[in-house]
Amino acid sequence: MTTTATGRSLVRMKTLRRYITLAISIVAVTTQVLAADFGDAKDVKQVRKMVAAKFGHALHASVSHDWALCTAYTAHSSLSVVLHRGESGWKIVESDGGAYAEENLKGLGVPQADIPALLRAYQ
Repeated sequence: MTTTATGRSLVRMKTLRRYITLAISIVAVTTQVLAADFGDAKDVKQVRKMVAAKFGHALHASVSHDWALCTAYTAHSSLSVVLHRGESGWKIVESDGGAYAEENLKGLGVPQADIPALLRAYQ
């Protein structure tokens, strides 16, 4: 390989790295912009912060009264997280690799009136 060919290879590698960085940035920004949250903004912020601290990244959050459902993802998987607010604040009740349905939420003690609002996290 000549010096000129090596120089061109380095330029191509730098250009490729720039495109990859740009693509990752676009995906990250788009994910944050498209994330739809439902419920009181203060509660959503607290829920997202707690889920991000435990699992890495909070994607969508729905809060209804003292219950919350949040989708999250780690480097290895995506999951759903159910939280309940008690006297001491929000606590994670359960997390699962799948989606929660109405029956699952009822089984956790979520009032029927709160379930439709929580399931908006999946929309």
